Amino acid sequence: MSVFAIIAAIILFCLLVAGHEFGHYAAAKLLGVRVNEFSVGMGPLIFQKQHGETEYSLRALPIGGYCKIEGEDGDSEDDRSFGRKPWWAKVIILAAGAFMNFVLCIVLLTGIFWYSGVYSTTLAEVSDGFPAQAAGIQAGDTIVAIDGKAYDDWMAVVDAIDASEGAPMSFTMERNGAIYVTVLEAQQSEGRWLMGITCKLVHSPVKAVAQAFSTTRSTMQAMGQFFVQLFTGKASGDDVVGVVGIVSMIGEQAKFGIVNVVYLMAIISLNLGMVNLLPLPALDGGRILFVFIRLITKDKIGDRAEGITHAIGMVLLLALMAFLVFRDVNRFIL
Repeated sequence: MSVFAIIAAIILFCLLVAGHEFGHYAAAKLLGVRVNEFSVGMGPLIFQKQHGETEYSLRALPIGGYCKIEGEDGDSEDDRSFGRKPWWAKVIILAAGAFMNFVLCIVLLTGIFWYSGVYSTTLAEVSDGFPAQAAGIQAGDTIVAIDGKAYDDWMAVVDAIDASEGAPMSFTMERNGAIYVTVLEAQQSEGRWLMGITCKLVHSPVKAVAQAFSTTRSTMQAMGQFFVQLFTGKASGDDVVGVVGIVSMIGEQAKFGIVNVVYLMAIISLNLGMVNLLPLPALDGGRILFVFIRLITKDKIGDRAEGITHAIGMVLLLALMAFLVFRDVNRFIL
């Protein structure tokens, strides 16, 4: 991996973290909470500028970032502190970072699908020697339904054909506004059942947005299943990577073009959002959990107890990050 790819990957990762922290920043500002510092990166200070009540910082280690909100980690006498806001405002501020990651994921995926095109049920090509050509189906025809069931998702069409295992299927097609019906039997080729049709890619912002939401939803479901398997011991911890692993993957994808990089950024952004919502100390999800615990217990758990819990969680989180960095260096670099 070239030095340029590594630098570009680090910058892109920092932008994802900055997007997450900007969510906290924007929500805090909108709800009247004082923000003392907004930082991209952690560790030694490279650059800092004061603007209004907030210091904006760039720090040396591209392993994260933070938004230092008044009173978030302890009691504060400031009337605009985090602790003096109602529970719902606290939840909004804490969840805003992950929300921004989800928004960024959808925006990036929308751009990809708009540029690259979205699969449609309109046919771009009908291959010679396959059932579709024999039945008179032509390029430009649109699949409306199969066996009476409406279809508007190309991948669902592919799955239905493959699942038919050669059984007769009734295709309702549209050609130049006219509807016709034909019966086809899939032909087996290289272990799959095929009709010999290829879909047309559509460059539509509306379809791109719909596909971005659909991809985000399915990816979230897959990630959720992985988290469950990981915590129940059914998945391997070797599948978890740290900052070095992420940077390495971005650099590798850069070899295949900007679209691959942007797609990976979208998935990483979604992953950051979901991980931060896990109900673990020091993470946003853990802080949200404490908001509800303190609401239910009427603040029997004080700031000190919560602060100690999150501090322990942060130590463990940093230890995990250090372990992943060490392992990723051996795996991806050495």
